[in-house]
Amino acid sequence: MEKITKGLVTVPTDESYVEKTKEFIKLWGADAVRDCDGVSLPKDLKQFGCEAYKAYFIVREDREYAKNHKEFWQNAALCTKRYLATESELEIDVLDGIFRDSFEPNDKSAEKYWQVFDRTTGCIHDDREFLGGGKVRIFNCKKFHEYTVNFFAVNTWDPVQIYNYFSNGWTCDKDIDLDPIYPEALSHMLFRMEEWLKNNPDVTVVRFTTFFYNFLIVYESGTKQVKWDWHNYAMTASPAMFEAFEKETGVKITLEDIISEGYYSNRFVIPNKTMSLYVDFVQKKCSKWAKLFVDLCHKYGKKAMMFDGDHRIGVEPYSPYFADIGLDAVVGAPSGAVYVQQIANIKGVKYTEGRLTPYFFPNECPGDEKGTEILTCVWNGMRRSLLKKPIDRIGFGGYLKQIENYKKFVAKVKSVCDEFREIKSNVERGGCAVKAKVAFVTYRGRPDSWMLGGVFVDDTRQDGYYYNSFTYALSVLPVDVEFISFDELKRVDLKRYDAVISCGLTGTAFHGDYLWADEKVIEKIRNYVYEGGGFLGVGEPSGYLKNGAYFQLRDVLGLEKERNFTHFERRDTVKADAKHWITEGVDLSTVRFNEKIQGVYPLTAKLLAAHFNPEYPLGMPNACNADMAVNEYGRGRSVYFSGISDNNEAIRLIYKAILWLGRKESELRKTYAESSDVDAYYYNESKTYAYYNSTDGQIVSPIYDKSGNKSIIELKPYEIRWIKEK
Repeated sequence: MEKITKGLVTVPTDESYVEKTKEFIKLWGADAVRDCDGVSLPKDLKQFGCEAYKAYFIVREDREYAKNHKEFWQNAALCTKRYLATESELEIDVLDGIFRDSFEPNDKSAEKYWQVFDRTTGCIHDDREFLGGGKVRIFNCKKFHEYTVNFFAVNTWDPVQIYNYFSNGWTCDKDIDLDPIYPEALSHMLFRMEEWLKNNPDVTVVRFTTFFYNFLIVYESGTKQVKWDWHNYAMTASPAMFEAFEKETGVKITLEDIISEGYYSNRFVIPNKTMSLYVDFVQKKCSKWAKLFVDLCHKYGKKAMMFDGDHRIGVEPYSPYFADIGLDAVVGAPSGAVYVQQIANIKGVKYTEGRLTPYFFPNECPGDEKGTEILTCVWNGMRRSLLKKPIDRIGFGGYLKQIENYKKFVAKVKSVCDEFREIKSNVERGGCAVKAKVAFVTYRGRPDSWMLGGVFVDDTRQDGYYYNSFTYALSVLPVDVEFISFDELKRVDLKRYDAVISCGLTGTAFHGDYLWADEKVIEKIRNYVYEGGGFLGVGEPSGYLKNGAYFQLRDVLGLEKERNFTHFERRDTVKADAKHWITEGVDLSTVRFNEKIQGVYPLTAKLLAAHFNPEYPLGMPNACNADMAVNEYGRGRSVYFSGISDNNEAIRLIYKAILWLGRKESELRKTYAESSDVDAYYYNESKTYAYYNSTDGQIVSPIYDKSGNKSIIELKPYEIRWIKEK
């Protein structure tokens, strides 16, 4: 591939910073400029000699129209705090504790849609009165029961602008979001955009930020965010949306379908059937509406780009209708390796872009040293994932004025831009040659792709540990990953995969919970493994207490989990023996297994790692807690991890486990480095190898080409060594 020496980089600008912007364009080799929140682009955009991105906010573009048409304002489905009844009557103010500038109660919808719940019994409590002003009086309460109110609230201030108000001190007029569910509002938004397109002839790329409905953001009376969920549909809900849904589907929907006992049907919650239908309905609607705006852009000769952030709900890049929109590009904000793959694997667009952290805002880039530290950390995480499968461009946002005197930071940005172009010169869009292919099973399948952690994709510290550490490994390994649902699992030919993967804790959507009681699922996986396939489980794979078993695939795993129902059974004394092909050459002392999973003991599996409760003699109940185990099942194999860290030795362990499951042990030392700190990739088109030192230390390591030929390489900290095939 031809070496790229400039371009592929977007930088921010504004009308007060033209000449300095030109200097940064030259220094960083940028080929696109963009505006940012709170500033305006210069009138003469052609002077930059490059692409010009301008943000467009469809639902909050016309403040005056919004002020005069309150009937078209968006709503949200919300739930109050829990209130304890100590008397027979209870009065609740639905906005108690919520930042009141952000919502007002939709009292008009109360009689038809609001719900009072006795959360102690889980039942609707109908003995209530709506007093207006968001006040609800509840009669005949059961003492010492807890009560909540599900309600519609009118969105009176765009939640993203509220964020900027609190974080960056904005004092501008309030933006108010219009709802496209109203045909008149949608028509006005289309009219407004066409006028905007006519008035902005020099803009070459319309950067939709984003389309219609925001993810859930709720603020307390102060500055604290109570709820923040990038995947939540609560802010799509309104009486008009409910009526449209019921008219089209014939299914009655309630606020509780969205509220789901106060969990708001977040990504870890398995939605009920009505909620699943509702999500599908909203996605269909939003995709059709979005296409109208994209078609307008194309009519005026402009590219259409979507920011995968604000107002992303209904147009998520992994929804089944996303490709129908016809977008040219998607830009996301990668925080590390996993998010890179989330962006890079989006289908239905011509190119993808990553807006790097930190944003050039005072709260995100508060100084030269801190800003450089953040960017270095993010870039080090992204770089190894880019070598697997890259995004097409990178960019930066915020205010150049903020960082113009940060000499170290400015130099680091230049280094990042140069390194990215070097990667793009050697790595084709399809990514590296892969060694294996796996199916990652979750409740939703493809819509869950690379986003198992919920809000923070790359955060391994939260309860998404079981997913995130594992997806991190998959984001940097030469392994092709397909996310499939349980329904798809029952339909597809599993023989095309080297392994089926299940991660997580029982009770969550990513795990599958009760879906593991489906005999068709169990039959399919058992047959697949028995005939030579592989199964890899993390946490509580197939865990669901039914039919005298907890692990429904206990025979495949060769493991079972003690639930205090079989504690009277005698078990043989077991010890872990780390000797195995998977663990050979791996320093297990550096691998952290998650000890929250207790009581997993072997039936036929070989324990490679385990921890023991010292107060129990070996062989007694709860003495053994398997951390890693392997099992033979027919002609197939299984591997189990209780949980696993995301350091390089753990990643090597996962890689070897996948190859072992696919009976590809002979492929290990082909395009490979003996040191787990060195990533090795091969690219079929450019016929180039990449060996990457992912650490801050000097490394000398044996390496192997794709034919298994051995040599020695010496790499500087974070060095990528490109070697052309001879």
